[in-house]
Amino acid sequence: MGPHHLDDDIAAAESFFNAVSSIRGHIHDDFSQAVADLIGLGYSGDLGGTGSSADGGHHHHHGHKHGDESFTIYELIQKSKYTTKFAKILDEHPDVVDVLNSTKANHTLFVPVDSAFDEDHKKPDKEFVEKALLYHIALGEYPARRILHSYTLPTALDEELLGGEPQRLRASVGLGGVKLNFYSKVIAADIAAKNGIIHAVNHILVPPPYVGRIITLFPDRFSTLLLAYEKTEFVKFIHGVNLKGSTVFVPTNEAFHWLGPRANAFLFNTDRGREYLKAILKYNIAPNATLYTDAFYDETDSKQQKAPVHESKTEHYDLPTLLGDAHISVDIARIFGFASIKVNGFTRVVIPNGVAKNGVIQVVNRVPLPPHKGHGGHQSESDGGIEVEDLISRLEDWV
Repeated sequence: MGPHHLDDDIAAAESFFNAVSSIRGHIHDDFSQAVADLIGLGYSGDLGGTGSSADGGHHHHHGHKHGDESFTIYELIQKSKYTTKFAKILDEHPDVVDVLNSTKANHTLFVPVDSAFDEDHKKPDKEFVEKALLYHIALGEYPARRILHSYTLPTALDEELLGGEPQRLRASVGLGGVKLNFYSKVIAADIAAKNGIIHAVNHILVPPPYVGRIITLFPDRFSTLLLAYEKTEFVKFIHGVNLKGSTVFVPTNEAFHWLGPRANAFLFNTDRGREYLKAILKYNIAPNATLYTDAFYDETDSKQQKAPVHESKTEHYDLPTLLGDAHISVDIARIFGFASIKVNGFTRVVIPNGVAKNGVIQVVNRVPLPPHKGHGGHQSESDGGIEVEDLISRLEDWV
C-alpha cells in the first residue's frame, strides 16, 4: 500500500467527517425522536420509474414498491438522468457491475444522485473506489419499511479488520427522514428492480475510518478520553494488540465528569492513578467481539451462541475485555421495534452503532467499571461520583 493510498484514505475520512460534523452539537440518540414520517413517501422523479420521496409527498401504495421490475438495478442506474456520475464510475468496476446486474441474489443499492459528487475532488485510487462502491450495496432487500426497523445494514464490502464480515451502514430515522451514517439522507425510496431495490441518497457513502480516528474528530465530546489515551500511552498499547473487530465503549466528557473531582484527580494526576486509568481504558474495549444493536460478529475463542434477533425480547451478552479475565455485560432490550442498550446493568448507550473500519463505537453516558467483587451489583445512576477507594477495589485485581 503506497503513501498515496493512505492520503486518499485520510482525505476520504476527512470528507466523511466534515459531512458528519452536524451531529457535533447533540449527543442524544436520534432514534429516541424517531418518527415514522416515511409513511408519506411520494417521489415524482424517474430513477427508471416512480419511486417515493423521503421528503414528504403522499402516495397511497402503502409499502408497495415502484419502478420497473423488468430491469436490473444496474440497468435502472444506467437509464436514469439523476445517477449519471455514479453509473460512469460503476462502469470502471466490472465486478461491482456484476453484483448489480446478477439476478442470483437480491440487493439494495443506495445510489448517490449527481449533485452528491464534488467536481473539484481529486479521484482516489481504484481499490478505494471499488470498496466505496461495494459499501453502497446492502445485502438483501431493504424496502423503506424494513429500514425503519433496522439499526445497521450489512453491505457487500467485506472488511478484513472485522474478521472478513460485511462492513455495515448505520441507519437512523428522525424528523429529517432516513439517514445513513449520520450524514447521507435518503431522498427517494423504494424504486423496484428485477434484482432488488434502489434508494437515492444525497451524499456519497465512504467506508468508515478506524475507531481511534473517529474519536479524535470529536474533541468537544471526547477530549477527556483523548487525554486519558495520551496520559497512559494507550495508542502505543492498542497498536500492539491484534484484533478482529471490537466493541469500544466510548465515554463522553460528561461521563468522566460524573466520576467526580477526587477520582479524576487520582486517575489523571498521580502515577499510581494512571495505572488504574489504563485499566479502565482496557476494560472499555471488547476485543474480537463486534456488537451492534442488531448484529454480533463474534471472533472470540469462546463463541457465544448467535441468537436470532426478535422484535420484543432482551438479549444478554457477556463480552471479554482487554483487562485480563474481566467481562463487561451488555443488555439489549427491544420494545415495538425500538432498542435500548445498557452496559453493566445501568450505563446507557446514548449514541449506538458508530460504525468503524475495525469495530463499532457505542457512546456511553457513564464510564463503565468492573462491578464490585463478590456480587454483581452496579452503582446506581443517581450515585454521582465514586470514591477513590471504591475505584481501587474494583480494579486492583488487574493493576
